[in-house]
Amino acid sequence: MRILLRALGNPHRAYPSIIVAGTNGKGSTCAALTSILDASGYRTGLYTSPHLVDLHERWTIGGSPIDQELLDECIVRLHEAAGEVGIAPTYFEALTLIAFIAFARARCEIVVLEVGMGGRLDATNVVRPIGALITPIGVDHTEYLGNTIRKIAAEKAGVIHRGALALTSNTDPDVIDVLRRRAAKFGGRLRLVRTEHSSPLAGDFQRMNAALAAEAAAALRKRLPRITDDAIEIGIARTQWRGRLERMMVRGKEVWVDGCHNTHAARVIAPFIEKAIAKPRTLVFGIMSDKNIREVAAVLFPLFEHVIATEPYPPRSEAAASLAAMARETGITAEAIPDPRAAIKRALRSAPGPVFVGGSLYLAGAAVEFLDQLRARDQ
Repeated sequence: MRILLRALGNPHRAYPSIIVAGTNGKGSTCAALTSILDASGYRTGLYTSPHLVDLHERWTIGGSPIDQELLDECIVRLHEAAGEVGIAPTYFEALTLIAFIAFARARCEIVVLEVGMGGRLDATNVVRPIGALITPIGVDHTEYLGNTIRKIAAEKAGVIHRGALALTSNTDPDVIDVLRRRAAKFGGRLRLVRTEHSSPLAGDFQRMNAALAAEAAAALRKRLPRITDDAIEIGIARTQWRGRLERMMVRGKEVWVDGCHNTHAARVIAPFIEKAIAKPRTLVFGIMSDKNIREVAAVLFPLFEHVIATEPYPPRSEAAASLAAMARETGITAEAIPDPRAAIKRALRSAPGPVFVGGSLYLAGAAVEFLDQLRARDQ
């Protein structure tokens, strides 16, 4: 990354950056923080992953997805630089480099970066941020990040650099200890966010994500003096983040979509499902085969009367037949419909109550795209 950035003229140094790491809640925290910065009058760049429907979603400038002309320019420039140094970046590295080029060309005043995975070795972590935010950390990607919470926290802590304000909403003492040690190593201190902040996004946990964004914005006022209390409130109220406990009415049916793709995420949304979604509930479920499927299923399946298993991203998805069998083992009726659109159609036609679509961000993306099309047709 650094060699390619040098060949590109170090575009990532053209603006201050804020980096956000963690297991869950990174995207919505980034969205809330960027919304605050937009409301403060800054020209913002936001880089997130993955996209739900369209690749352009990964790069937003001033609140709007990147336009095709600028994206094309960035791809051409990256191709030239890669040829000059003889390095072919990976897919995620290329998308991250495009973000750095695009935000420099668009003259962004402040950029928010969502870490892809981990932190220490992530492609985004070439910046020297003014702020490093750590959302809740759980056990995920153990084959890359380690098999204990402390090892995983150490990887996430790698985004804390000298001069960066470090904030976290974590409550696990082991995680906090690891993050504190990293901050202290660079002469800083870790700020703990404990007070919730109201959020337009559904789910109690979103109030902590909003609080992390709000406290970060307030703490960064010395560097970003246009941030005001009013801008923080307006920015939080305007926050939008699709596919995360998103509620839609489709053909008279209440449908919820969420990318709850690991055990930590499933445990966080389970109380919301129990409290806010009426019975009987139907789950359309698909998940990647490298996840802890049995743990996620053990949390989610008992909340539903019926499961429709599907495969959002073959061949990486777990087989729908296998997921349906897992549901039946626990006494829940289930069927396997590998095609996600067909699975959602089946749920819309046959489910007696609300439908919940979840288990993977790939499935959330497919659901958002398909349900938007259905709603557009019905208007």
